[in-house]
Amino acid sequence: MNHTENEASSTAKRRTKKEEQTFESALARLNEIVAALESGSTPLDSALSMYEEGVQLVRFCSDKLSAAEAQIKVLAKTADGTIEERDFPQNKTQTERKDPD
Repeated sequence: MNHTENEASSTAKRRTKKEEQTFESALARLNEIVAALESGSTPLDSALSMYEEGVQLVRFCSDKLSAAEAQIKVLAKTADGTIEERDFPQNKTQTERKDPD
């Protein structure tokens, strides 16, 4: 099996296990893709396929992080010294920010 066939086979296996994917496994695969693409030795067709997979992994990881942030609570001390639980402050994305113009 050559490099391209091997890559296609492992990509197909990853797609079938998508439901089982964790943040950690997605991040590890993303790091593998980056290393392979940075090496410059990946054939063009494989590089495009890996790039597309990488984009999907970035979205998956971003969604997982957003969900985790939504679950995190922050303990804050109030002016009278009591402890209060608050939601974790969410960062606004570029599209949610309003232009001052």
